[in-house]
Amino acid sequence: MKMIQTTRFLVASLAVICALSFANASAVEPVPFADNGGLKMLYDNRMYPQAVAVGDSVHIVWRGKDGFPYLATYRLDNRTFSKPRMLLEGLLDDVKTSKYKRDHHYAPVIWSDQNEFLHVLFGCHNSAGIHLISEKARSTESWVRGPSFDESVSYPKVHRIYGDRTLIYFRHTGHLGWWQYRVSGDGGRSWNEPPRPVVDLNAEPQDGEHAPYAGSYNTTAVSADGKRLHVAFIWKVEDPVFNRRYNRVLDDHTQRYNLYYLAVDLPSGKAFNIQGREVKLPIRKKTADKQCLVWDTDERVAAVGPSIALDTKDRPHFLLPVSDKTPHAGRFHFVCFENGAWRKTPITETLHPFNASHLEMNNGVLRAFLIAGGGETIVEKGMDEYGWGRRVEQWESRDRGKSWALRRNLTPAASRKFQSIQFISKGMKSAMRDVVLFYGWNDRDGTGTAYLWDAR
Repeated sequence: MKMIQTTRFLVASLAVICALSFANASAVEPVPFADNGGLKMLYDNRMYPQAVAVGDSVHIVWRGKDGFPYLATYRLDNRTFSKPRMLLEGLLDDVKTSKYKRDHHYAPVIWSDQNEFLHVLFGCHNSAGIHLISEKARSTESWVRGPSFDESVSYPKVHRIYGDRTLIYFRHTGHLGWWQYRVSGDGGRSWNEPPRPVVDLNAEPQDGEHAPYAGSYNTTAVSADGKRLHVAFIWKVEDPVFNRRYNRVLDDHTQRYNLYYLAVDLPSGKAFNIQGREVKLPIRKKTADKQCLVWDTDERVAAVGPSIALDTKDRPHFLLPVSDKTPHAGRFHFVCFENGAWRKTPITETLHPFNASHLEMNNGVLRAFLIAGGGETIVEKGMDEYGWGRRVEQWESRDRGKSWALRRNLTPAASRKFQSIQFISKGMKSAMRDVVLFYGWNDRDGTGTAYLWDAR
């Protein structure tokens, strides 16, 4: 009997050791491919894609330490990278280069059109930005200037929608501006359709809570058939408002709360909440609170908006960090609509509400890629300004997000600070599975290194 008990103990111990080893090491190591990054080298959930797969190649763009946009190509067949190139070559006389270094919002996004020409847009922060189009399909060798589509663009997000058309969703004007989308029938070479406003929290009549100084930050996803635009957003308080939970006025980075959701039927232009009831566009603060509220965070900080994953029935699922004991320290939460109500499930702790994430779903399995571990507890300048964590982790759920387990540690061997997990768009129609991007740095005055994790 004693020998049997000893054997059982050894078997159980071995199982625990194997599980811990599996969670604390990834069979595939992230590969560095660029070491000249600046703040927001890869952007957070509000701007994408920053990588697009076309054929056997993934084209990746990022913001350099000098603030300029760079591009490199990753070959999927042999897993090699091209030499990075700076995309402002030949354009430096046309731009205010000093502003590129100061304004991290000038980071680039990239997309492919229906004919597989590449488009890069950068320099967008309440400005028209610069739009480049590759001269040849699937090529990054030479570029021509593309058209501007608005005099004021911030946080562009690009999608392929029904009819092989291209949709760009962005904020117009400043912090209190409205979020809208425009559609192009030729991939972005012309923008003939008028803009369509979706969210404008301080629109008249300003009868919602703090409506006169209510802005928002939006994230988006498009249904598999390209006919539904899913929009999630958080509420940004522009003027100083006393936070009763933390007993002080918070700074601009943390004075952001709540989670909201609506969906736009693109063929009709009508919008609906999660219950399927039509909501009037653009969404005002009062409308958002009464008809689109997912989570009243009760003055807990929700800084940048969620990652969105859609299941086979086109139902949205969200992943975002929300603060708890302090305005910075909190937890990542999974959120879904179930039995007529929003269910919120904590996953793991994180030390900054800007820490980024990416959520994906496949065959009923949910995967959450996120920034965790020890991190920033006070606001610093330089590379540290918008939060960081010491670990890049993949968590997994097989019961619709009711329970979560640490699946992989994707952290590179070096002890660094990490931020901004980005997905790779597969031909602008879905996110690639088992491939993500993120970046890291050593000190706040240093440079960023971009990593690609490819576990295909």
